[in-house]
Amino acid sequence: MGCLLLLLVILSPRLAMVTLFLVTDWVDRAFNGLLLPILGVVFLPWTTVLWTIGYVASGDAAAPWGIVAIFIGLFLDVALHARSVTMGKKSYQGR
Repeated sequence: MGCLLLLLVILSPRLAMVTLFLVTDWVDRAFNGLLLPILGVVFLPWTTVLWTIGYVASGDAAAPWGIVAIFIGLFLDVALHARSVTMGKKSYQGR
C-alpha cells in the first residue's frame, strides 16, 4: 500500500486523497468532519494530503515530521499556484 500511495501522491494529490478516503480511515482520523478535507482537496491538495499522511504517520500533526510535511505541502501548493499565474500572464502577453 505504501508504494502505491506514494505513486498516487506524486501523480495526483487529489486522486490520492480520494483513494485514502475510500480505502482507509486516515482522513477521518486526521480531520473532524468532511468540510475541511473537501476544501483542502479543492484549494490546497498537496497540503491536505501531506497533513493526512503526516498526522497518521506521527500520531499527531504537531510532531516534527508532521510539521515538516505540512510545510512541504504548503510550499508545493504555493509554487504551483504561482506558476499557473505566471504562465497565464505569459500566454496573455504573447497574443
